Amino acid sequence: MATGSQKTNIADIVRNTPRLLTILLREQSLCGHDCTANIIWATDDYGYGHSSQIQIEQVTGPNRSVIQPRVYKHASLQASRSKDRGEVFTPAWICNAQNNLIDERWLGYKNAFNFEKVLDDGTHTWTPNADKVVFPPQKSWMRYVRCRRMEMACGESPYLASRYDTTTGVHIPIEERIGILDRKFRIINENTPTEPTKFNKRHWLRKAYQALQSVYGFDWQGDNVFLSRESLLVSFCEYYVLRWGRMPYIGAIAKAAEIIAWNIWQMDGTKFTIPYTNQLCSIMEWHGTEPLKGKQITFKKLITK
Repeated sequence: MATGSQKTNIADIVRNTPRLLTILLREQSLCGHDCTANIIWATDDYGYGHSSQIQIEQVTGPNRSVIQPRVYKHASLQASRSKDRGEVFTPAWICNAQNNLIDERWLGYKNAFNFEKVLDDGTHTWTPNADKVVFPPQKSWMRYVRCRRMEMACGESPYLASRYDTTTGVHIPIEERIGILDRKFRIINENTPTEPTKFNKRHWLRKAYQALQSVYGFDWQGDNVFLSRESLLVSFCEYYVLRWGRMPYIGAIAKAAEIIAWNIWQMDGTKFTIPYTNQLCSIMEWHGTEPLKGKQITFKKLITK
């Protein structure tokens, strides 16, 4: 298990590491792997132009707390974003209930991951199912890990990674998380060797990268895209620490960041373009068992297929 100091370091790793920030701010539709174009603000909430790229110095040092989850924004700003962009975030219990429905259909039975409850005061909550998830004969655990899922207009991606309840800001313990990626990591941990050998760690990493390659999401506003990318990357680190008792090496984290920067992208969902441009957004169709191997295609082409 992670110690208190490790938990602090994990949460801070992105904003304290320029190498990771460079990757997570990248606009892949313009960059591929080589250039330096970043996602744009796409909002005037921060005092920058809508089409201005988010720069590292704007989110580090004295500005490291400028981009914060919606729950910490002023109530008037929350209201204006809801009015102007239709930004409405979903409580964790609803995300859980809907993700449970997906898994019930996929697995063929209820309560595979947790049991939903309504308390006497009307509060909705859940209790993790301590039993190992059982797969039907025609479906393997790796098929579940690789199965593609996408959250449209994802905001801070509460359906994908549930590190905190996006409506309250309350931290969710890792053993109780309900996001799609969280469930994939649980499945990996239940079905891979636990002995901390080099081979087992590499094996776990390959499966973890495949889990990251299978989850997608997009949003209009640059701060949401950044927060989503950050949340998925921190989740990857947290699950590594949960499994192996230490942080992954920086090269492994950077590979995870590269995958996430492709899979969580900034897009006008009505035009399939980067906001305020005619540039079609590109995503990666991943293949094989190695990270960063795939085919770049436009999202519009994927939809029209």
